[in-house]
Amino acid sequence: MKTYTFHVSLPGTGRAWRKIEMRADQTLEDLHFAIQDAYEWDADHLYSFFMSGKAWDTSTEYCLPEGCDPWGVPMYDEEFEEPVGLELNEEQRTQLFRILDEQFGIPPELTKGILADFEQQIAIEPCDVRTTTLESLGLKPKQEFMYLFDYGDEWRFKVRVHTINENADPDAEYPRLVESVGEVPEQYPAWDE
Repeated sequence: MKTYTFHVSLPGTGRAWRKIEMRADQTLEDLHFAIQDAYEWDADHLYSFFMSGKAWDTSTEYCLPEGCDPWGVPMYDEEFEEPVGLELNEEQRTQLFRILDEQFGIPPELTKGILADFEQQIAIEPCDVRTTTLESLGLKPKQEFMYLFDYGDEWRFKVRVHTINENADPDAEYPRLVESVGEVPEQYPAWDE
């Protein structure tokens, strides 16, 4: 069985880090919860992984889909609400082009181009942490990426692939904390200090 061991640190907070071992078939969501457990924090905020190591790099971002709470649960009642999307049939497109041309003087050729660009942009969504397995990322030893937790406080963890083990113990429970060094910072430090 294959596992990945990650060295997880929080730069700028002193010498504290954790090593976490995970099965290759576990997800980035599993890694998120493993980090939260290792740091003894509450997993009560949204988060992203940036494989480039650069915060807000949407081209390498893995996160929860829009509309999910921090635990990956959709925040709307599926029976009554539909996710927002842009789905126009041919009749609706023709009507939109006609209205924009008649009322605003925007020619249909221009509207078609703008609409095509917009549809392409909204089709590019970050990858879902709930379904992205560690194995699918093609990780290599010493590779680093960022785990950004809490979009308000922006805790920026550095995650480094420490080892990849092709012959891991199949009877062990994963994820598991392999090594723990130093005191981790408080998630919610006292504001009066």
